[in-house]
Amino acid sequence: MGALCSKSGTHSGGHTVLGSSSSATNTAGPSPSDPRTAAAEAAERRLKAAQKRGTTAANPNQGRLAAKLANQPKFVPEPRQEERLVWD
Repeated sequence: MGALCSKSGTHSGGHTVLGSSSSATNTAGPSPSDPRTAAAEAAERRLKAAQKRGTTAANPNQGRLAAKLANQPKFVPEPRQEERLVWD
């Protein structure tokens, strides 16, 4: 059905292989040979990007609310107390 919706003249060029080393997203330099190291570096980049999300450099209070939230103690619900069933 895709051939019916497109014209052959609208697409020029070849195909793109995902994950190739010539990708524009790989700007951190050469990829390490160890897949675990590459995964760890990618996770660190995602974490840094998530921490910067929603902040701008022009804001004098940049990241203050996020830091306050990170330092706040986590909510841990109390363990459930099972009611004891007593027969009369």
